[in-house]
Amino acid sequence: MSKFKSILKSPISRKDVWVLFVCLPYFLTLAYLLFGRRYMRESEVFVYATMIVCAVWVISWRLHILAGHYMRVILQDVQQTTYRLLLSMSIYIPLTGIIACILFYGFYRTGFLGYTFDFGNFVAALLSGLLINIVATSFYEGLYIFERWRDTLLEAENLKLEAEKLKKANLQSQLDGLKSQVNPHFLFNSLNSLSALIHKDPDKAEEFLDELSKVYRYLLRTNEQELTTLSAEIKFISSYFHLLKTRYAEGIMLDVDIEKMYEDYLLPPLTLQMLLENAVKHNVILKQEPLVIEIKTDQNENLIVRNSLHRKRLIVQSNKVGLANISTKYRLLNQPDIIIRDDDNVFTVTIPLIHNYK
Repeated sequence: MSKFKSILKSPISRKDVWVLFVCLPYFLTLAYLLFGRRYMRESEVFVYATMIVCAVWVISWRLHILAGHYMRVILQDVQQTTYRLLLSMSIYIPLTGIIACILFYGFYRTGFLGYTFDFGNFVAALLSGLLINIVATSFYEGLYIFERWRDTLLEAENLKLEAEKLKKANLQSQLDGLKSQVNPHFLFNSLNSLSALIHKDPDKAEEFLDELSKVYRYLLRTNEQELTTLSAEIKFISSYFHLLKTRYAEGIMLDVDIEKMYEDYLLPPLTLQMLLENAVKHNVILKQEPLVIEIKTDQNENLIVRNSLHRKRLIVQSNKVGLANISTKYRLLNQPDIIIRDDDNVFTVTIPLIHNYK
């Protein structure tokens, strides 16, 4: 009962108004069928017949709209369209026929405006009602299905956006965790190296400390940034490699070959530091078999970081923080992911350089 009351109070929509005007030609035709040529020739007949028919037209329209709203409550799914159409026609056609009968019978019983009954015109009115119901119902259902389809698309798009937000938030959370693991690890290694140098060679320790300060200035300046230029990253890695070179001497070598045209391209800060640290961590570093690291660009706007492989016999515990950090950053930036290749002799990481990022 409460559902029926809510339907009675349902607001008139724009679709309902469109249906009102779609049905208007039928009721004007109905007025003509009632009085024939007199409807167009006699002004009195035209005025009164139009007023009466229009009043009935509005009442009929409201009844049809209420019936339509009720059916869309009990059969609201798009999959139920066929059932809704059949039920609609089984209600609308008899309702239109009853209204036509009331009009014709009412004029016949009262003899208003000198009306005389014409059976042929009555049949034509019933057939016209059948046709207008098919047209109006098809129009209304077409709009209804289109709106449901549009709402479904919007809902799907909203769900997709929400999923993307949740995914990005999850990735950001992972990245924050990764940052907290990488930086303390780097600091611990650097301080160990400095501590060893202080006793062995104070001059080198001072030089080491100077390069370490450059490294940490860069680290503090870029740690909160999404991107940095390739030239800035290469300058930073020169200071970082100096720390490694001081520790491993001839056991490690670095070859940098960067095309000048790519110096202003972008990449996440500390990318190269993590890759160099990864190479040092997993390989034996000896003067006889130096660890060779190459950094170069290719013609496809990629940065190639390659190192020789002399794996440690003892398996080093690794959670792949460095590579995970880089990959996560690229996903957060909606960029192509890095490519990792290990052929047992050379370990290669291909990093897409970013151009004109917004």
